[in-house]
Amino acid sequence: MKPGKNSREKARKMGGRILAALILGVWLSTGGWAGWVQAQEIVKVAVCPFRIYAADRAALAPWGEKVAQILSLELGKDEQIILVDEDQWKKVLGEMKGLEVSEEGARELGKKIDADVVIIGSVTKVNGSISLDARIVDRYRRDKVSSAFAVAKGPGDLEAAVRRLAREVDIKVLQKELITKVLIEGNRAIEKSAIRAQIKVKEGDLFSPRALRNDIKTLYQMGYFQDIKAEKRHWGRGTAIVFVVQEKPVIKEIRFTGNKEIKTSELQDLISLKPKTVLNLKTVKESVNQILKKYREEAYFAAKVSYDLKPSDQKDVVVDFKIEENKKIRIRQISFSGNLHFPDTELKKLLPETKEETFFSWISKAGTYKEEVLERDLDSVVGFYLQNGFLQVKVGKPAVQIQTNGILIKIPIEEGPQFRVGKVDLRGDLVESKEQLLKMVKTYPGEIFNHEKVRKSVTNLTDHFADQGYAFVDVSPQTVVHADQRLVELTYEIRKGSKVYFERINILGNTKTRDKVIRRELKAVEGELYSLSAVKKSRNNLNYLSFFKDVNMSTKKGSADDKLVLNVQVEEAPTGSFSVGFGYSTLDKLLGTLSISQNNLFGRGQKLVLAGQFGSVSQYYNLSFTEPWLFDMPISAGADLYRTRREYNEYTVERTGAGIRLGFPLFEFFRGYTAYKYEVVNTFDIAEGASLIIREQEGTSTTSSITGTLSRDSRDYRIDPTSGSNNLVSVEYAGGILGGSNYFTKTDVSSSWYFTPFWNVTYMARGRFGFIVGNEGHEIPIYERYRLGGIYTIRGFEAYTIGPKDPFTGEVIGGDTMSILNLEMIIPVASEIKLKAVLFFDAGNSWNRESSFRGDDVRTSAGFGLRWVSPVGPLRVEWGYNLRPKEGEQHSGWEFAVGALF
Repeated sequence: MKPGKNSREKARKMGGRILAALILGVWLSTGGWAGWVQAQEIVKVAVCPFRIYAADRAALAPWGEKVAQILSLELGKDEQIILVDEDQWKKVLGEMKGLEVSEEGARELGKKIDADVVIIGSVTKVNGSISLDARIVDRYRRDKVSSAFAVAKGPGDLEAAVRRLAREVDIKVLQKELITKVLIEGNRAIEKSAIRAQIKVKEGDLFSPRALRNDIKTLYQMGYFQDIKAEKRHWGRGTAIVFVVQEKPVIKEIRFTGNKEIKTSELQDLISLKPKTVLNLKTVKESVNQILKKYREEAYFAAKVSYDLKPSDQKDVVVDFKIEENKKIRIRQISFSGNLHFPDTELKKLLPETKEETFFSWISKAGTYKEEVLERDLDSVVGFYLQNGFLQVKVGKPAVQIQTNGILIKIPIEEGPQFRVGKVDLRGDLVESKEQLLKMVKTYPGEIFNHEKVRKSVTNLTDHFADQGYAFVDVSPQTVVHADQRLVELTYEIRKGSKVYFERINILGNTKTRDKVIRRELKAVEGELYSLSAVKKSRNNLNYLSFFKDVNMSTKKGSADDKLVLNVQVEEAPTGSFSVGFGYSTLDKLLGTLSISQNNLFGRGQKLVLAGQFGSVSQYYNLSFTEPWLFDMPISAGADLYRTRREYNEYTVERTGAGIRLGFPLFEFFRGYTAYKYEVVNTFDIAEGASLIIREQEGTSTTSSITGTLSRDSRDYRIDPTSGSNNLVSVEYAGGILGGSNYFTKTDVSSSWYFTPFWNVTYMARGRFGFIVGNEGHEIPIYERYRLGGIYTIRGFEAYTIGPKDPFTGEVIGGDTMSILNLEMIIPVASEIKLKAVLFFDAGNSWNRESSFRGDDVRTSAGFGLRWVSPVGPLRVEWGYNLRPKEGEQHSGWEFAVGALF
């Protein structure tokens, strides 16, 4: 090559490099990582086949091509190297016949194919050792020849050795710099370790612009920096890469302005933004959305939330969330379109949680709109249509309009045709006659097709087979739809499987309650046939104990195909309690309560209670102990010590006594009780001018009695039932062979029935009847006679004012017979807080049997009230109106009480 042309070529190349450097410099200044001081050049490289030096040179001839190919492939991975096309340099090399590929030949080849660097080399095999020698020939400088060397342990290591060789060749071709140090500067709040964890460039790596760009991009994605620079500095014999970061401001304080309905502390807990963290605008915006979501949950759909960043100094910032709450906007109207068979009023009641605004919305939050809740509630509408034969019903996406005066929701419905049941049949493993099994099927030909009835039929058949030991029975309803006839044929296909037995029952999770206490409640028995009813009853029994937060029963295969292991997994709940409270009732006025109880004493299931009630009219103290399984038999036993005090208008009665009791199961829902008590009764504080009957009983008397009780209780919930009944017959006998000064027999009968036929409205009817007789010529104690009136008997009357009166003083002394009827309609007002309204009618009276009782003697009242099963117990507020008031009686009255409902 002539010197002049060589100079021009160098000048051309230098000009291209300068232009590339200028372009790269502009890119660096706009790309966010300025500070790089050296432009990187692109080098065109050609790799020639390596010569082979070996005793078996002919056999190893392919190695030369293979080494060149692997070396080319590895060098091509570097973005600064462009490989000359193999066909191009092979063609030129073929034309250079007789030209040995030496250093001079490599330069000539580089000139013809326009390559900056040509790599030649050799592979030498001596005994088992293989050495790779590469010569890196610079086309432009005769004095610029570098070498690289690698050794392979054998043919199997040849490819790895070429890769090692390629790394060294790459460094020398590009004159790359080795990174000897990675530094971080400028960070203040973010730990260096956190930044370093995001950086992929490591000490010992070769410099790579691509890797550096990726690291800068990753650091920006952390969200903590507003500027990042990467600089290259000399570090000993190598190069240091320094990441210079400029952090975003640190949040000094978070403020909320304009919030009145939601506390600042609640908003602080709600958002993910926290003080003393680096400002991240994405997190700030997320916090705005979180605040808005909270306000919408509270019905503030017109609320607006914005934020303002106020610099505190050069490094800190105050984030101020500005809130405009505006007025609550609740659901004003819910309507439907396309509903031809059912009115809006009926469909609205199907939505469990999405309700229109009511007068009590300020308590119950009814009328609050939540999109996800409404979508879930629509399943109830679909289910309702499926229960009424509309198999092709479609409920569309609700149209929601949020207006200033309320939210309007319109739900589109495509009902489709209504289907009826066609043929109903059973097939498969029928262990009994088809007629017998069909009695358990609740779907009948000709009736409207009802998915719920189909499900119930499947459950009935499954339970029936499972109770006979077929634990794996499969009952599958098969349907054939005749769209033209609008009929659905139903076939219940039964695959019973084989009978299985309880092999073993494992009790798990009980840390306090003894195994024996749990096992005695189980109806499933080891060695007996599997019974699903027994498993369900066992779970119900354990839940009824109230010893456990959760009871889970699961089965697994036993030691054989016909054996099952039942695992009873329980989670212990607190069973001890201590409570102190205060209240007020129209009967007892101001009162206080104190209770200490343990319902699972020492894990034995025993109950110990110490309770007291202190009121201005009455006091009550009780210490009781109950053993639910006496001698490991289902017989309950207990003992009580008590003291009561009650102030009447004309006298005061104080009772101090003790008793023992036994209870025993008879059959389902039925239970018998017997109890003995001995009490000392003191009657004192007799009012001046009191009745002679009252004055005659002044002083102390004793009662020694035994009581027998038969009860049947099938209520679903004892505090606030909606179904079932509670029936009780009780007879108490005092005196005679039992001793004591009081001789009487007292009989009480009560029966309460609960029905909830539709709309979740519960109807209650309760009748009570009682009578008492004096034994062996003794008078009935004044405090045992029936005196009615008040919130627990006949409302609208003052307590204890209904009953026979003394003919001379007009004082109510009570009767020996009583009868009461209470009728109630209980209407849910806010189900989520268990608030209900009640309409009632009461009737009854007490009288003496020796006197005639006429129908017009029945005292009646009607009224309304509210009931709330609150966290502190049932609360009642009721107003009763005396329908036929007599002279001197109140016409109406409000009453309030804390305690059990009817």
